[in-house]
Amino acid sequence: MRPLTTEYISFSKNHNWGDPDLLTACIEFCRVGKGTMVNHSDIKFYLDKLDPNIPDMDDFGDFDSSYALNASCAVYELLEYISDKDKSHIFNISTYMIDTIDFKLGEANANLTNEELENYPDVVRERIFQLDLLKSYT
Repeated sequence: MRPLTTEYISFSKNHNWGDPDLLTACIEFCRVGKGTMVNHSDIKFYLDKLDPNIPDMDDFGDFDSSYALNASCAVYELLEYISDKDKSHIFNISTYMIDTIDFKLGEANANLTNEELENYPDVVRERIFQLDLLKSYT
């Protein structure tokens, strides 16, 4: 979740909306609880708090809000994964992270093809980072 939190912070400042501290608290809750039994009522507390802080694209619709949406949804998925251990949440988190990089690259250079985007060094680095992260947890 490295750069995604900064995306949410930027969105929050630009739109004067959302609670970046809550996003950070959710991540910290997940980090501290990693590998331990987690109280499901605590997870529900964070999910309930986070849900109204996820930007709605109908209300904002710019690139900043898209990045913030990905960030907050990735954190939401992480909380859900801690709750139910469904590995589909991990896939979704990965997708949010890769999509954010992809969107930023496309925003900066609209002429890039899908293949060029998939092989762009930033995307490749992120995939390697995620694979290394998965290896460290298995």
